[in-house]
Amino acid sequence: MKTISSIINIISIVAMGYFAIPKLLAKPMSVAGFQQFENAIQIDADFFRVFTGIAEISMVLFILYFAITQKIRVGIFAYAFLLITMISALLLEFLARPEPKMLLVIIAILLALFSVYQLLYLKKQTR
Repeated sequence: MKTISSIINIISIVAMGYFAIPKLLAKPMSVAGFQQFENAIQIDADFFRVFTGIAEISMVLFILYFAITQKIRVGIFAYAFLLITMISALLLEFLARPEPKMLLVIIAILLALFSVYQLLYLKKQTR
C-alpha cells in the first residue's frame, strides 16, 4: 500500500506541475483554453489562468511536503484539494468548453481516483 501511495504522490506531483507551468508562463495553448472559459463563466481569463496555475503549484508543494514528511493531515488536505480541483476541472470541461478535450477529462478522472485512493489510505492510517 505504501508503494502505491508513493507512486501516486509522484504521478500527482508531475502531472500538476506539468499543467501548472504553462498556465503561469502564459503559453499560447493555455491562454486559448482559458479564453473559452471566460465567456462561459464570466471570469477574466488571465486572472483565472494565473489563479489556477498558482493553485496547481500549491498542490504540488503540499503533495511534495506530504511525501517527504508523511504528515497525515497535510496529505488529507493536499488530496482533498486535488479532488475538489479535479471535480471542478471536469465540470469546466463539460459545462464551459464548447467541446470537452477527452485527454484532459481522462487525466482529471485518474487524478480524482488517485485522490480518493489516497484519502481512504490516509483515513486508515489515522485509526
